[in-house]
Amino acid sequence: MSETEKVTKQIGELLKERGLINADHIDLALQDQKVTRERVGEILERLGFISQYDIAMAIADQDGRKYVDIDQKRPSPESLRLFNMQACLTHKFLPYHTDAGEVIVATWSDDVEGLEKFITRSTGLKPRIRQGEKSKIINAVQYYYHFLENPVETLIQKEIQQLATDRDGVRSLDTFVLHLMQLAVKSRASDIHIRPMDRSISIAFRVDGVMRAQFALPPTFKRLVATLKMKAGMDIAEQRLPQDGSFSESILNTPYDFRVSSTVCPYGENLVLRLLPAKGDFMSMRQLGIFDEDLEMLNQIFNEPFGIVLLTGPTGSGKTTTLYAAVRQLNLTEKNILTVENPIEYRIPLIRQTQINLKAGYTFASAVRHFLRHDPDVILVGEIRDTETAQTAVSASETGHLVLSTLHTNTALGAIPRLRSLGIPNFMLADSLRGVVSQRLVRKICPGCRESYTPDESERAYLGDPTLETLWRGRGCADCHQSGYMGRTLIYEILRTNRDLAGMIGRDVDVDTLEKLALQAGHRTIFQNAVSKVKLGHTTVQEVIRVLGHGAEAH
Repeated sequence: MSETEKVTKQIGELLKERGLINADHIDLALQDQKVTRERVGEILERLGFISQYDIAMAIADQDGRKYVDIDQKRPSPESLRLFNMQACLTHKFLPYHTDAGEVIVATWSDDVEGLEKFITRSTGLKPRIRQGEKSKIINAVQYYYHFLENPVETLIQKEIQQLATDRDGVRSLDTFVLHLMQLAVKSRASDIHIRPMDRSISIAFRVDGVMRAQFALPPTFKRLVATLKMKAGMDIAEQRLPQDGSFSESILNTPYDFRVSSTVCPYGENLVLRLLPAKGDFMSMRQLGIFDEDLEMLNQIFNEPFGIVLLTGPTGSGKTTTLYAAVRQLNLTEKNILTVENPIEYRIPLIRQTQINLKAGYTFASAVRHFLRHDPDVILVGEIRDTETAQTAVSASETGHLVLSTLHTNTALGAIPRLRSLGIPNFMLADSLRGVVSQRLVRKICPGCRESYTPDESERAYLGDPTLETLWRGRGCADCHQSGYMGRTLIYEILRTNRDLAGMIGRDVDVDTLEKLALQAGHRTIFQNAVSKVKLGHTTVQEVIRVLGHGAEAH
């Protein structure tokens, strides 16, 4: 047996022991291996049975190493300069911190002993090894070494100066646009906003759900809008009506899809570019921020044989990501799962995924009706937003299928009057609704500048704990752009319908009464969940107020 086969087998056994895969998954991977010649672990990941996080955690446990989420670390320039990009890619690691004669690195390498020797020989420093995910480390190596040698902020300012003097508009904006997209990726932005003002053009990024002004451009940059509209396949002559478009771009060897939307304002056309990695990374429920004590309840809800399960929350609250984290926990080898989405955000080969096409008449509702002829076990509907889709989805759940979908409501119990308003009879709602998860995303305290402090009386009052002595916050550092936050986590509530609650839904009982019954049965509100995360030091009171409002404690 080769060393490669030995390591693969060890990881596979560890994954089985952790309950992440079973013999059926391995059998299917071995069948696929005869065609693709890939390693079993790679096939298991590609088919959606496991994620790179699962593999990293299994290896870390096996070898007694700590796991590190490299997305939560910003490597110091000093540590990066110890090596070059090619050495890091060859030896499968990223240095991110030096301290007292040591260098801390994240790796996905199978040959840790060889890596340690290379680091010691190259630097004279003692290596401290952390386990990370392969794709995250590769992306980080490419990003950080590129930006170390090509400071994109400086390049943008140089380009602005040169373009500002180009009165005749001869110089192309392509280089500026490329640097702008690179800066957005470096800043972990989800959206780029190009906002015309009375005397300038403002460029802003949305990072972790919050707008952040980046820099201003002189009025001579108005042709930037036309450049981006042309790139997105939009009509540059049309400057009176809103338009939508899209384009794809590879940023530092990572493909991205950009969705572009324009709207007309008094000072010109406002553009928003949404950045979407062409290949999204799968996340587990635990990674998303679900507490261990809630995981079993969610597993039971999403493994119901029939009925409807809903994810609710505002746009951009991560509903689809949570839905796919739940779907990946289903036994994909035993269930026929069909989806209709707009668009397909995560691709899993064992799931039959489709995308709506309004021009062809392929809608959420028509897709569900068609799916019933494909012998489905689970049907995933991207969004319920009209009466036809709601009625079709609930009807499908009544005929022995598990239907998963998303809905725009502010609370879990709010899904009930919302479905009633979409024409779902109370008796069908009582019989079909299995559970509702309502969620929001809050920013996490930056781990690099996290500090404790004594809360004031207003914070204690908001949290409902007058004896609280210690909370945490981010002081602000270069890693988090002085914001005190880095990354996001879920706050959520889970409503699981029982016989008593279903009976009251069927009798058209009002939401306030339903809430009292749910609370008596042990239901924890989204505010209570948020309070737990504040007390654990995951987020702050100010962030919860930003997301839930000042009156959240009353609910």
